[in-house]
Amino acid sequence: MGDIKCSNCELCGREVPADLMCTLVLNDENKVEKACWCICPECREKFEKNIAEVYKALISK
Repeated sequence: MGDIKCSNCELCGREVPADLMCTLVLNDENKVEKACWCICPECREKFEKNIAEVYKALISK
């Protein structure tokens, strides 16, 4: 996965500088897959809360 530059937030949709946040990394024998999103600083807390709720639900199954 090359360097990704974020120019908009995938949570709120605004065109603002955003950070690439990866929440899940799957390692296979020959490759690594990541689940990543571009998230602006204003949405970071909401994003982290949403991700925590999703993973909590997956783990409790």
